[in-house]
Amino acid sequence: MQNITIHFISDFQVLLKLNSQNLGTLDAPTDTLSCECDSPQKLILEVFPINSTKSIFSIPYMAEIFVDKNKVNSLSNFLEITDFNDNVFEVKVLPMQINLCYKKQFVKSLKASENIIINIFDDGLYNLEIITKNKVYNYTLSEKITDINCEYFLENNTEFLYITGKTFLKQEFLLVLSNFFCNLELFADLIECSHNKITTLSKQNDIAKHGIVSVYVLDKNEFKLKEEYTVFLDKTPYLTIDPKIIPWAFAECLNIGDLKLARKYLSEELNIMLDDEHLKNFFGDYEEIKWNCYKNMANTLCFIYKEHKTKTYKFEIDKNKITNIILLELD
Repeated sequence: MQNITIHFISDFQVLLKLNSQNLGTLDAPTDTLSCECDSPQKLILEVFPINSTKSIFSIPYMAEIFVDKNKVNSLSNFLEITDFNDNVFEVKVLPMQINLCYKKQFVKSLKASENIIINIFDDGLYNLEIITKNKVYNYTLSEKITDINCEYFLENNTEFLYITGKTFLKQEFLLVLSNFFCNLELFADLIECSHNKITTLSKQNDIAKHGIVSVYVLDKNEFKLKEEYTVFLDKTPYLTIDPKIIPWAFAECLNIGDLKLARKYLSEELNIMLDDEHLKNFFGDYEEIKWNCYKNMANTLCFIYKEHKTKTYKFEIDKNKITNIILLELD
């Protein structure tokens, strides 16, 4: 039998039971509940949300977790399992959410043109009723929007409708309808649009304060993504000199494609040795990074790939520069 360690985390407040025994509560995203179990066996996880929001109600649920040899799996869509190698697994508990449905309530009416009226209704979701001279179109927004406005125009013999607003988190929103069918639904920190071009800026909330700019241009009767590039939200990017943070800052730059800034964290010798292609291929196509928080190993990061597989890298640092990067074989 193999001894497996499972660490449970959650972004929402929750009480967990494992095989009918209280495991404890997770009150914050930084909290962890851990257990050790033998392999093979089946675990029954019971999830009891403690708080729910007004518009989204998280219901209790149960999920099976299968422990076999050096693997932990589940068929549940509400458990996100990451293999940290060396028989250590992280299980992120996701909310099972349902929208509270209630009697349809009228929110607002907009006049897009002489012949086009947009009615907005709320029945737990925001629904648009677009009334034209000959037809009625319905569209459900993916989330609730405030400060809703609209603009109608003709371009390339195509009828376009822009519906704009702000989300609960104060992001800007743009829905583009082409001949009354959805062309784009965009959420970003800043959206600028004309009749033939749409530009969005999305903050990345990383150490260097990157932003991603996406440019959409009108191609015949629809808008298509033309280019994406990164910018700095400040005049000059922030470069950390904390040896504990340098690996994370380096990985963030690499993930966003800013190799020029990533190289500022490398020693002169590594910069000479590694060309851009080598640098990208060494780590591969990873989706996110996490601290190696379950092992007491300084300057190590876990790179998360598809299906939540991980690789652990150790960064050797001297004089605030990365001098060596080692892939650790922990299994």
